[in-house]
This record gives sequence, structure tokens and C-alpha cells, in this order.
Amino acid sequence: MNDRIITLDQIPDDPLKMPPPYWRSGGAIFHILDSLTDLPELLSNLLIVHESTEIQLNEYYERHPNEPSSDDELQEFGEICDDLWELEDKVKAKAELAILMSAIQGEDFINRFCIFNVHKDISESIESLSPAEKLLIASAAVGEKSTKGTAVYEAIKKLSTWRNAFAHGHCVDRPTKSLRHNHLISPSQYPGVPDTLAKMQELIGCFIKIDEYLRSISVNPYIAGKSVEVEEIKEQLKEISAFKFIVSPESNDIYDIEYDKT
Repeated sequence: MNDRIITLDQIPDDPLKMPPPYWRSGGAIFHILDSLTDLPELLSNLLIVHESTEIQLNEYYERHPNEPSSDDELQEFGEICDDLWELEDKVKAKAELAILMSAIQGEDFINRFCIFNVHKDISESIESLSPAEKLLIASAAVGEKSTKGTAVYEAIKKLSTWRNAFAHGHCVDRPTKSLRHNHLISPSQYPGVPDTLAKMQELIGCFIKIDEYLRSISVNPYIAGKSVEVEEIKEQLKEISAFKFIVSPESNDIYDIEYDKT
């Protein structure tokens, strides 16, 4: 018997009677994994390049105790730091991509939960709501207490706020209510590698919290099962957290980095 769904009238209104094939994801979770898999190697390279750059800069500042002033001094300074800056940009890009895809996949998980746990009449009526609002209604529909104000509710709000800022071209470290405030007022410190990675770990932690909550309240066993990909994401985060940063209070750009697997 072929159970493949090819028309909407084959889909039952009762989510617990949903036949295979099951949910087709947009695939954001594989972009999370790809980014997190690349980060340990980039951070290993960063550790090496950071150390060599520090040695060269110390020699440079012995010869030029003050800030670079002439074009030749600026060029020499830039050539010393170029490899480090390039690696830092790659690390931050991978971290930001992982956050963005976590927000997208988090909403995908909520949408999937609705389809497989909530009656069609309810799930279709909340499709256009924000992820936090969908979570609020869907959890109530399966008999859970209100999630408003809970850790998982705040988790999806944090992810959505970051995603919305990034997707609309805003600086994610600045308030977004005003374009002038967001884009023209300089921050006290610009985001560096240490705080970008810390934000990534925080927000992917939010994504994991959403996944764990949805599995814990799912009536449908299909959603209750663990995700192989999410478990792999947890392992990658452990590897990344082995890289420790000691940041100078003067600037986010000045830091030491070490690898501590313990």
C-alpha cells in the first residue's frame, strides 16, 4: 500500500492519525551542524595565529610605542594582523549563521509540533502568529500550563528577536526601534569573537531548550523521540566550549585564547 501524501484531502484533521511520510523540514538544522562542525578547526587555527600575531605585535610596539601614525606604520600593523582578522571574521560568520539557522529551525520544530499534536482547526488558525504565540497556544491545546514567562517562552522570544534584527539588516547588538539609533550611534564596544561565540552558545542553548520542551509535552510519539541532529549539536557545543577566552576590560578585540578539554 502506498501511503505517500500527494493531496491535502489525504491528510486527517486529527494529528494523531497522521500517516507517513512524516514532516519534511526546510533543512536549517543541517546548516547549524555545518557551522558548528567548522568552528573547532577555525578556533584551533585562531589559537595558533593569535599567538604568533601577539609575538609580532609585541616586537612592533617595541619599535613603535605609540599608535600607528604614518602610512608605513599602518600598513605594517595591518599586515601583521591581517591573518588574525580574516580568521576572526570567519569565526563570527559561522557563529552568526548557526544562530540564524537555530531560530529558523526552532520555529520549524514548533510548526511540526502543531501539525502532529494540535487539531487542524487550531493549528491552521495560528500559522501566521509569531513563534512565541504559536508555542503559547499549542502547549495549552495539549493541556499544558501557560508557557508565558517561562524559560522556554523567553528562549523562543530571544531567538526570534535576534533573527528579526539580523534578517531586517539591523546590527544585532543595538536596539532596533530606530534606524538612526541602530545604525548611527556607535556602541561602547563592538562585538568581538569572544562575545559573538558566547551569544551563539546562549542562543543555540535556547534552541535546544525549545526542542527538549516540545518533546517532553508531545502527545504524538513521533515528536517525542530525540533528534539525532540535536544530540550532535550538543556534542559540537561541548567541543567549542573547550576554547576559553580571557577578554580585556579595555576592548572586546583584546583577548587571550586557550584550549581546555577538561
